[in-house]
Amino acid sequence: MEKDEETTEKEAFGEGFWSQKDVKEVFLDEQRQYMWNMDYFEKILVPLFRLKEDSIVLEVGCGLGALCEMLSKYVLKGKVVGVDLDSKLIEEAQKRANRLSNRAVLEYEEGNAYSLPIPDDFADFTVCQTLLMHLNEPTKAINEMKRVTKKGGIVVAIEPDYTGITSFDTVVEKLNLPLEKRLLLRKGDMLLNEGKRKLGKGDNEIGSKVPILFHNSGLRVLDVRSIDKVFWLIPPYTGHELELKHAAMPLDVWVEQLDLRNQFMAGGGTEDEWNKYYAVIKEAFEVQQQQIDTKTFISIVIPAATVTLAEKP
Repeated sequence: MEKDEETTEKEAFGEGFWSQKDVKEVFLDEQRQYMWNMDYFEKILVPLFRLKEDSIVLEVGCGLGALCEMLSKYVLKGKVVGVDLDSKLIEEAQKRANRLSNRAVLEYEEGNAYSLPIPDDFADFTVCQTLLMHLNEPTKAINEMKRVTKKGGIVVAIEPDYTGITSFDTVVEKLNLPLEKRLLLRKGDMLLNEGKRKLGKGDNEIGSKVPILFHNSGLRVLDVRSIDKVFWLIPPYTGHELELKHAAMPLDVWVEQLDLRNQFMAGGGTEDEWNKYYAVIKEAFEVQQQQIDTKTFISIVIPAATVTLAEKP
């Protein structure tokens, strides 16, 4: 592995960020438990994956292995391999896999998405989930996914496009923000994404761009689907505790840990715009916490994410 490749991906991801306790528990563990409607996953997506009992499956950027574990049920005589840059996540994923039964062989390995420790033509099915959105050079990772996939094999990317997210909740209803502040929030979101790209930390809008990236990498695009999941919260929150925990994460996780101020400024925002933007999101966060405490918080979020399926010619 060349040093410049290793450095590039680690800078894009924020080395060690995902294995921090709070971030790992919410984003890589609990959030993964409710991100899919399983009837859609099993009846719509899995048939498109062309999995067989003896298929070899590879996930790039596997985190704690949630998707690997899901896929291992469909290849009982095959093997599932997960690769991630974070050695702590790999270690925990393997411990979890060792406790499972009635699954395919599950193996995890530390590795860089830009230079996978996997031989050519290895997998029948190669997938990434919310990986490309964090990479400065997604095409390099896509080319690696193509390299390690067998001829005729399937390559899949499951990635979001934040510009398409639609949401409404009781905080928005209570604050009843004037058009000027709503436009400020929309502009702030655009500045944050532009700053993320300029800082080499990825692209939150990449979901809608993946089909073009796949095509330009020489993959034959077979299908593009939207995830059908809608996230909703209504008291008493029974069955939705995980989504509630996600909503109640401390504001400093979003602002400080994700380096949002620097992203905002890198995207072209001014100090005055940041202060106004931060004041609005802080007010909204405080109202949200009050509503959660009193069990009056209600929300609905319609995410925008694509599942792009392609074949290696």
